[in-house]
Amino acid sequence: MQQLDPKPDDVITLPVAARLLGVGPTTLKRWSDQGRIPHTRTPGGHRRFLRSVILDFRALVDPRAGVGRSSGPLSLRLGEPSEWVDRAHTLADPDRMEAALLALRASCASWGETGDAVMGEFIQTLRERYREGRLSEGAWRALRSSLVRSVLRAAGRLRPRIGAPVALIASPAADACDLMTALAETVLRERGFTVLEIGCVTEPSALAEVISEQRPHQVVLLADRETDPTILAGRIEGIGRLAVGRGSEVWLAGSASWPAVEGARRFRTLAALDEAAARSNAPDGARAAQGV
Repeated sequence: MQQLDPKPDDVITLPVAARLLGVGPTTLKRWSDQGRIPHTRTPGGHRRFLRSVILDFRALVDPRAGVGRSSGPLSLRLGEPSEWVDRAHTLADPDRMEAALLALRASCASWGETGDAVMGEFIQTLRERYREGRLSEGAWRALRSSLVRSVLRAAGRLRPRIGAPVALIASPAADACDLMTALAETVLRERGFTVLEIGCVTEPSALAEVISEQRPHQVVLLADRETDPTILAGRIEGIGRLAVGRGSEVWLAGSASWPAVEGARRFRTLAALDEAAARSNAPDGARAAQGV
């Protein structure tokens, strides 16, 4: 029986990827360690690559020379996030989703920028297709779950700096913001924060108790435009005053219609949250140079 060619988005091993590139496994390991080629790892620690990412990379390098044609960082991408929806049957697999996500990250300046691309294009397209009946509820849930797991995997590989500030992340918007919460955690971890993520908080007293016990440097609250402003106001009532009293700063992030919160800073995009996090956790010399 004739063997069919693997699909472009198949997950492949390091030896197979190295053969496709025309380089040795050691070279490919070095490139992937440098962040030039996105990859994932199995529970046993073995590297896995997305075939389409390897083919994209091959188009950007000269395999015979074994070096990139440009000395600058290579930008890898699998297409716009909205195009991922057309490959929903494969991206429900967390390994393929993670490879696609890391390829997108390689083409962005930060996880903040990556998160905005995901929330603004990929999720919006999914949501529209689901509401129009072009995407089943099962596929919608599978893709969201796959993406959340992939983002959390990426977050888990980022380590806080020694003596880093602590950021408490919570969402008053039930589990509709699970993806935004995961992306915000990755943004903060990339900037060296220690992150305490407590998920959905529907009662102000529960959030107040955690703030009083943990006394985080930042309290990051997340919600998107789907959240009812009235419900939102009730769930964070009095949090601003409490946070100020405990020496914490409240950051409100996302496209929700947030109520006025005493002393809070407002960030409509994850990129803006990323910039604030970078300034807040910059080394002393860098903070002085930035006027922080």
